[in-house]
Amino acid sequence: MPAEPMPATTLLRLDEANELLSAWAQRRADARGIRLLILKGRPLADDGLRAPRVSADVDVLVEPTRFDEYCDAVLAAGWEEFPGTFASEHFTLHSRSFRKAGWPNSFDVHSEYPGFLRSPDAVFDALWAARRTLRFAHQPCAAPSRAGGVLVLALHSLRGTHKQQRHRLELEQLRAARLSDDERIAVAELADATGAAPALEEFLATMGVSVRVDHDLRHSPAYREWRRKVAEAEGAAASWLSVFARSPWREKPEIARRALWPTRADFAIDHPEVPDRPWPQIRARLQRIGRGFRRLPAAARAMIRR
Repeated sequence: MPAEPMPATTLLRLDEANELLSAWAQRRADARGIRLLILKGRPLADDGLRAPRVSADVDVLVEPTRFDEYCDAVLAAGWEEFPGTFASEHFTLHSRSFRKAGWPNSFDVHSEYPGFLRSPDAVFDALWAARRTLRFAHQPCAAPSRAGGVLVLALHSLRGTHKQQRHRLELEQLRAARLSDDERIAVAELADATGAAPALEEFLATMGVSVRVDHDLRHSPAYREWRRKVAEAEGAAASWLSVFARSPWREKPEIARRALWPTRADFAIDHPEVPDRPWPQIRARLQRIGRGFRRLPAAARAMIRR
């Protein structure tokens, strides 16, 4: 996920921008009859699932069959897609991120969400069937139910605990959230319908939610992909190693070359803080290689365990 939106002069506060962008995203979908759900954001705090905070982006989940159509509508409205790199094209396959001059936030459009292991269509339909209507900037918007919010936040935070203390705190806050008996049942049923049960079985048990785990899902390629994403959260070394391992042999030399020495354009996107001068560039690249090799043994051990 991109860390910084397009720089521009803006009069919008980030919280105001998130409210307006959520409303705009819904209106854009409604105008084309596209189903869309606003993910995460303010409702998680309103529901007592995590502490209040202002996100740097707005996330939406779009019905998968119309994902490209919706992204085209976003582009047609003057938003531009974040520039991609060789790495992002291999690491991020389920979403596209956009920015627009004058807006302090970015816009992430998902066709699927990691950790929901059933087909993207089945996942969206299950979340949609349990949806509720919330207001953003006085605009009625579709959002997951509180049970859906539990699953989305848990999956999101589990992928980030290796990198940020914030995600560990979010899991602790979520674990402490109060759920009624009916809500525990709703979480368990939605976890089964979306296929999140294998990914969240242990965590949901700490919330007093007992889930039924589909044996076929536990041994599915989708579950292996989820475990890969969790491991990749440990850092770039794990991501590159995973991409290298699952790629055809004909692509491995290029992947290894890009992992060790990204192109100038890719390096500038990933490391905008490094001055575009020979010595700072070389020093930063060598430091990057050093970090990668130090983390490689741990990444390899994690892959072998999986």
